[in-house]
Amino acid sequence: MSNSDHLSEDQFTSCPIQGHSSPNITWFHGGQPIATAIRLTYQVLATGQILRVANLSGESQGEFSCLAQNEAGMLMQKASLVIQDYWWSVDRLATCSASCGNRGIQQPRLRCLLNSTEVNPSHCTGKVRPAVHPIACNRRDCPSRWMVTSWSACTRSCGGGVQTRRVTCQKLKASGISTSVPNDMCTQLAKRPVDTQACNQQLCVEWAFSSWGQCNGPCIGPRLAVQHRQIFCQTRDGITLPSEQCSTLPRPVSTQNCWSEACSVHWRVSLWTLCTATCGNYGFQSRRVECVHVRTNKAVPEHLCSWGPRPANWQRCNITPCENMECRDTTRYCEKVKQLKLCQLSQFKSRCCGTCGKA
Repeated sequence: MSNSDHLSEDQFTSCPIQGHSSPNITWFHGGQPIATAIRLTYQVLATGQILRVANLSGESQGEFSCLAQNEAGMLMQKASLVIQDYWWSVDRLATCSASCGNRGIQQPRLRCLLNSTEVNPSHCTGKVRPAVHPIACNRRDCPSRWMVTSWSACTRSCGGGVQTRRVTCQKLKASGISTSVPNDMCTQLAKRPVDTQACNQQLCVEWAFSSWGQCNGPCIGPRLAVQHRQIFCQTRDGITLPSEQCSTLPRPVSTQNCWSEACSVHWRVSLWTLCTATCGNYGFQSRRVECVHVRTNKAVPEHLCSWGPRPANWQRCNITPCENMECRDTTRYCEKVKQLKLCQLSQFKSRCCGTCGKA
């Protein structure tokens, strides 16, 4: 039989031997009488049939055996006690951060283990955590290699320019110092990078525009009109191109506001005429509305005033009931109504009560 347990716990082991008469039981640890064990804390219970080992530690591990003796003879049973404990392990097999030079390090990794199996680090809480320090690795000279600087600014913003960079063969020593070496030490390992290249090959283009046209566009306010000009894309040599070729450049405006004497206009209205009825639902009155020039006060085409709302030229009036009123005409057109024989129609008869009632 075998038993296993964790540190800081007690372990009970029984001696499964019976006999007539009750045998005398003696316990051994590691082949020696348990009484001689110096660093073992134990207690014998139940007339020797149970052994309690307290305060388990590494010293507690090993073979425990019980020897039972009576008149019939003797018999020995053995048990092994294995202490299972969590402990920190330093994993030094991390990959080196560099293959050469003076900056390569290995960062050891701590692992919490139980019987060589990695477990959650929380199980190792309370255990002494080993100090972990980076370990230098691969500290040796690097092979020669090409080193390049950044590209210079292009010599032209468009139309084809050139940019350059510096290319050197360098060797990084284990001390961390980089030194220039002959180019042939690098050409044996890799092709030399180019040190010149073309740049900004796109055409040089720009927006061009015509002169502003006359300020005779539609009026958009008092004395305010619109004028236009043509916008087109071209090369710096004057060759016209599709507008898409200049799409990356800010496009100039093609319209703008301008002052125009022709737009110095406003709406002019006359007084309202008398209402056509004194009551009822059919009374209306009108007035004259026209667009006039501010300076000459003469009428001009109405579209010149279209930047402002046109005033109404008619409206309803005297919208009041005519019931329970004396029989009299409420419009000045009643003689015409009678001549046209419209009195038989109710809407005219009520408004021309006086005239339509005459014989």
